[in-house]
Amino acid sequence: MENEINLETPLTNQNIKQDLNDLNYSEHFEISGSQEADINLDLETTQIGTCTITGTVFDENNQVVPDCTIKLFDNDGKPFMHTVTNALGNYSFNNLNSGNYSITCVKNNIILTVAENVYLQEGDLNTHNFNVVLNSSINLCTIAGIISKSNDTNSIIEGATVRLLDSITRKTIATTLSANDGEYVFYDIVAGNYIIVATKQGYETSSDIVINAKNNSILNINIKLNINQSDNLGTISGIISHKNKFIANAFVGLYKIDENDKEILIATTKTNSIGAYMFGKVESGKYKVKAKLNNI
Repeated sequence: MENEINLETPLTNQNIKQDLNDLNYSEHFEISGSQEADINLDLETTQIGTCTITGTVFDENNQVVPDCTIKLFDNDGKPFMHTVTNALGNYSFNNLNSGNYSITCVKNNIILTVAENVYLQEGDLNTHNFNVVLNSSINLCTIAGIISKSNDTNSIIEGATVRLLDSITRKTIATTLSANDGEYVFYDIVAGNYIIVATKQGYETSSDIVINAKNNSILNINIKLNINQSDNLGTISGIISHKNKFIANAFVGLYKIDENDKEILIATTKTNSIGAYMFGKVESGKYKVKAKLNNI
């Protein structure tokens, strides 16, 4: 047949079909009835790069490292292409255009390598090997979570103290504060059994949360805190005086204003030697303070 390829004849660049122009496309359009559509396309010349970057990743013992992600960035530092090393630690990028690139290597137990520059000229075959150091600390545990109010999952708590305790001795291993989004995190934690406790003024201390942290594990532990009603009561205080002189032993009354604007006396006290008074553990509400002094 006229178009049949002779398998005994080696293929060359001359008999392999190659794109001359990139595939282009029009926007969506509709045809209704006998309408006619005029669709023009301007094809761009296909750019097939002639450069290749290849290499191998080795550890500090000169052993190959498979499953590493190799990432290539363009001249502007934007991600351009990535690949993964094979079982022999090898990788390659093909059909690259000439120009400046940067390249990095990372794996779950390897810290991201510093980006290295690679300059390619037309037709270059560039060999770029990586020598990486395994980081044992990355294999340690990470514990993270969100601190929120118990009655409202969307109400986060900022500035809560979170402590990580040894489960046997209850010795504090690490401590941190929840961020403005309620998040906390402990990292580089050795595998073992621990207790997490969260506290904040105005809230009850959380119950002990016992966890088992394993090597290279990530634990997400969210903690909810109950509002401590006694800590959320207010105080009312002040000075009673007459013509800029402190009045000692004066009567001071605290009146609560109800929904009908009626005044109800709920607490009384006396001023001290410098005319000061205070009411503690005052619930939320509307109040009025009255004072007087009788002849003794």
